[in-house]
Amino acid sequence: MILGLCCGTDENTVKIASEIGYRYIECGISGFRENRAALDSALRTLDKYKIRCEVGQHAFPGEYDPSGSQSKEALEKIREYMYKLLCSASDLNISTLVMGAGGARVLPSPDRYENVIEQMAEICKYAISPALDEFGVIFALEGLRQNETPMINRTDESVKVAKLANVPNIKVMADLYHVIGEGEDLADFKNYKGYIRHAHIGKPQPRVMPSKGDGYEYKPFFDALRSANFNGRLSVEAGLSCNDYKTSLQRAYDALEELL
Repeated sequence: MILGLCCGTDENTVKIASEIGYRYIECGISGFRENRAALDSALRTLDKYKIRCEVGQHAFPGEYDPSGSQSKEALEKIREYMYKLLCSASDLNISTLVMGAGGARVLPSPDRYENVIEQMAEICKYAISPALDEFGVIFALEGLRQNETPMINRTDESVKVAKLANVPNIKVMADLYHVIGEGEDLADFKNYKGYIRHAHIGKPQPRVMPSKGDGYEYKPFFDALRSANFNGRLSVEAGLSCNDYKTSLQRAYDALEELL
């Protein structure tokens, strides 16, 4: 696996990440959509410290009817939005786009659950996938805890959407914080072979960066990912484990590198 860091693109952060040994960074890309100067600044910083932004983050599109069906016009609107978003950040050459956004996963009523799953899969297949395909980017749907969204809280639900979409560039992301928060059984990961594209890690409670001797055993998560045939990018995403940013990043790197 390859260890990266969820962070911003300011020079100090990128410098620290690169010097410690993180292989890539993961950042939000919406800020580049109408701000070429911000993108150019990020590109200069990344080039200076010889590290790439290989994974992007963005919110799942909220412009859809979660209790009905998607019109051709609505799907085209989302496809066009995604295309413009990816085009604006294309110089980063990201390979994976992580999408969460609990507010978009509206569940009108419990009896509409299956319909909402179907609608999200339809959006993924007919609107998001075609836009991603033009840039060679893979989508990774993130499961979020129930206090953030009423549905798609577990990895198996994300996999269900990806299976229904049934296109090569729609995959899922597994985040240890959400996985543990939802009480998932790591033994189930063996059922997700071919679907996990990306992963996030941090100490689940409290949600801080890992460090040796912090009382949490991280190896079972790595074993679960490997049981799903995952050998890709793993990003540290959590708060600081101490008052110093650089020390927190170094501790996380030291704790996780030996498990890769």
